[in-house]
This record gives sequence, structure tokens and C-alpha cells, in this order.
Amino acid sequence: MAAEEGMAPSALRVLEEALGVGLTSAGATAEAVAAEGAYYLEQVTITEASEDDYEYEEIPDDNFSIPEGEEDLAKAIHMVQEQAIDTHILEQKTVLPSKPVVPEVIEDFLCNFLIKMGMTRTLDCFQSEWYELIQKGITELREVGNVPDVYTQNMLLENENKNLRKDLKHYKQAAERAVFREPVWINSIIL
Repeated sequence: MAAEEGMAPSALRVLEEALGVGLTSAGATAEAVAAEGAYYLEQVTITEASEDDYEYEEIPDDNFSIPEGEEDLAKAIHMVQEQAIDTHILEQKTVLPSKPVVPEVIEDFLCNFLIKMGMTRTLDCFQSEWYELIQKGITELREVGNVPDVYTQNMLLENENKNLRKDLKHYKQAAERAVFREPVWINSIIL
């Protein structure tokens, strides 16, 4: 119990309630303090100086370990050499093979072109006629072949050019709006 000699009995009672100690009358608490003597809490910090000034270093945990009971220099050297060889092999294998470019099939090229141009009726007609020829066996997919890479590249460049022109148009419009409008803050400074 924490109590000083000059502490009021009501303060002791509050302390007893806070600590969960049974409630006693103020007189009984004062008698207990007088009989046992006054107690009070004091905060003390204990600092222990190290007897030896040796600084301990932490040993890093490596990816390899040696089983207990088999700790000898020859095995440790052998494990380090194996780890170096494994690292060297992994470095050599990190070269990724290039992904082969699969040329676009003519059918897909034509369908993409018709979709891009918005020719949906022509697309429907082409697809129905195309699959009809394949079903009848008049046209084989192997004979048709692939689209030469030049056409595919031209199509990609054309799409990129179209997107860049659209962006340029938007930037020009934004620049024109900025030139013809006075900023609001200039008017407020002049006034």
C-alpha cells in the first residue's frame, strides 16, 4: 500500500478502492498505518556496469549450415566451395531465351482491319464465306500462310501515328484555351 504519514484518511480509502483492497473505515486504515509504519513508493533506476568492456558482435546467419557434430574445417571449406559453384551456375543460367515472334494469320489480320475500319457487315460476310470455304475443303489453313511482318509493322505504326495525332490535337486545344483566357489571379492583383 502506498501511503504517507500525513496523507488524509479519505485518500487512503480511494487508494484501497483503486487497488481492490477491502474497504475499511478511515479510522482502521489510520491505525494500520500507525502500527506498521509509513510506506511509500520511490522510483529507482539501477544501472549495472559491465564487468568486462568486451563488445560482442553478432554473427551473420548464412544460407548454409553444418550439422552439429560434424564441424570441421575441411567440411566447411567444401560447403563454401559448393556454394560458390552453385552461385556461378545460377549466374550463367539467368540468360532468358528470346520469345519467338509468331506472325499473325491472314484471317486475323483481315478481321482486325475490318473491325478497325468499322466494316461490321463486311466482317460478317467475310467470316461466313471464309468458314464455309474451310468446311467444304476448298481452302486449307496451311496453304493460306501468315501475314508478312512488314504489313503487321505498318499496321502498328499506323495505330501509333493515329494516337499521337489525337494527343497532339488535344494538346493544341488546351494550349489555345490557356492563351485566350487570362488567369484569375492576374485580375485580382491588378484590382
